[in-house]
Amino acid sequence: MKRKFTVWFIVCSMLAMATSCSTNSPAESSSTEKPSAETTSVKETEPAETTEEVITEPEYPKPDVDENAITYNDSDDLYTAHCMAEKNFENDEAECRLSVAEFKGEKQLRIEVLGYNEETKKYKTPKIVFDVDELVGSDNLSKVKSFSCDITQVAVGEFIGDDGEPMMVPGNLMGSFGSITGENCDVWYEPTGSANEYAMAEWKFGWEYLHVEGKWLLKGFVDGTTNSTLVFMRWSIPNQADVYIDNLTFYDEEGNSIPIVYKPGEASDEASEGEAAEEPASEEADGGTAAEEAQDTDDEAAAES
Repeated sequence: MKRKFTVWFIVCSMLAMATSCSTNSPAESSSTEKPSAETTSVKETEPAETTEEVITEPEYPKPDVDENAITYNDSDDLYTAHCMAEKNFENDEAECRLSVAEFKGEKQLRIEVLGYNEETKKYKTPKIVFDVDELVGSDNLSKVKSFSCDITQVAVGEFIGDDGEPMMVPGNLMGSFGSITGENCDVWYEPTGSANEYAMAEWKFGWEYLHVEGKWLLKGFVDGTTNSTLVFMRWSIPNQADVYIDNLTFYDEEGNSIPIVYKPGEASDEASEGEAAEEPASEEADGGTAAEEAQDTDDEAAAES
């Protein structure tokens, strides 16, 4: 009897051990449990809000204007401004229409560039001449050592970008100022400073503004001459854009402004109407051509030597 009890006790003990081995503990169960569909789903996040950049047109500059500056506020006179018409516009010079017009509340000299080159698909270079001897007086020319003015370029025609989309922007505003100097008014000289090879661009708004300054350092005007000039040039661009010039001011060696002795109404009818000259090259243009020929001669002589 005692032996049967012992055998039965051993059998029961073995069954209890087998049951405990086949039952996982809570920790083991949680570690081996297969993840449900709920736990495997990725939480979707809402896309971040995108805001369009708001571009605000800047205020038009209001520079401090010198008392001796040409402002065009008192009349519609062009103050001697006219096209150079060096070779009857058959070269790179653009035909232009000149007038006094208001932009952003300021009356300024307006240059409408009309000449277009079909081969390059660009509007040609306006060359606008100011007669310095008439503006400050022939006897005061040697006093002129520097100048300043304000330039504004305004979109008239659309600029087509690389993506083919049209933009009503002025684009590139690049160019330079030159002058005809010397005793015989046959020397071409480009004043130094920001007026020499000025450059900027605008691709967001319909206009751009630039203040430039220039100095006559190596060459200058001679008293008593009557064909001493300042020439504005803007390099060619593919889109049509008008140019406005304002606050043209001349200064002496100390930086003092020189009074303008020119009186409105003294310009010729041809210049006042801003029409393209149909005569042969003007005296200013002859001076520039003579200077170019002299330079070519010097180059040839240097090459031969």
